[in-house]
Amino acid sequence: MAQRDPLLQCAPVAETGSPSSVPGLDTERAERERQAYDEHDVDAAMHAWHGRFPHVFQSPNTRRAEQRFDALTRAAVAGRRVLDMGCGEGQSSQRLLEMGAAYVLGVDVSRTAIDRARARAQPGRLEFRLGDVTRELEGTFGCIFGRSILHHLDYRALLPRLYEEHLAAGGAMLFMEPQGENGLIRLYTRLVSSAHTPDERSFTREDLRWLRARFPQVELRPVNYLTFPAALLTSCLPLAADNPLLRACDRADEWLAEHAPALHSHFRQTAVVIRKPAS
Repeated sequence: MAQRDPLLQCAPVAETGSPSSVPGLDTERAERERQAYDEHDVDAAMHAWHGRFPHVFQSPNTRRAEQRFDALTRAAVAGRRVLDMGCGEGQSSQRLLEMGAAYVLGVDVSRTAIDRARARAQPGRLEFRLGDVTRELEGTFGCIFGRSILHHLDYRALLPRLYEEHLAAGGAMLFMEPQGENGLIRLYTRLVSSAHTPDERSFTREDLRWLRARFPQVELRPVNYLTFPAALLTSCLPLAADNPLLRACDRADEWLAEHAPALHSHFRQTAVVIRKPAS
């Protein structure tokens, strides 16, 4: 049998309901998040809405961003221990292992999700914990990964602690997060409360400034500016996702991402890569 990672033998993440070892962190917030997923099935509501507008997620600009993010992730996880924050039912954790990680620990506050994720477990290689990463976490990781997780947390308190205490030298943290200053995102958040948890707050211009100021080696890459409204439109028309309008929007969005930083907080989402020097 494969040996368990020695850095993770001592309950790396507090099981939900255990006392916090980090004073001042909001355990009530974690409980509200758990209830939203376990009792109100916010995940199903979100995916139902996403399914109405498939071109948003299949457009050339989104595919380009996913390929870029995958390449960054493969390089960051290769041969390393990886923490998958907000792992859900474990698909992302399994994929991180397939990308070359030596060990993946998936953590989520949803008991339902973790119960399903554990069917994917491979002792010593792919493991799952029910818990809240803002509370107890032990050991170091070569990569800390998450998708649409930071905006559910008090990440200004959490990220510096993860960086200083749990990210190995030469490692990286990678996240893909929604942005909150896009008018369509604000409208969606306001009108479709069933697809959102009570405490989530998408990134703003000030959040992006904070990330740049707090972490000198941070890379922010926004995704979908013109593509977003155009993809909402073409999803309702008898067109393929790879249509001339969305190809034009892809070229424009790539240019705007490079040359129009004032617009970055108005894109649909942003990739966040935080690197830690090797020494």
